[in-house]
Amino acid sequence: MVFAETSSSDIVRTRLTLDEYRAIEQTSPERHEYRNGEIITMSGGSEA
Repeated sequence: MVFAETSSSDIVRTRLTLDEYRAIEQTSPERHEYRNGEIITMSGGSEA
């Protein structure tokens, strides 16, 4: 997952495959949602 901000109005995003998302999600302490190749951090929730 790569997000590089070059200026306040120019954001570069890299789309991920579903397999790449799953690999990242296995080791991430946060939970995310996969939408059309983008990973969105989920708000709220608990470890349970």
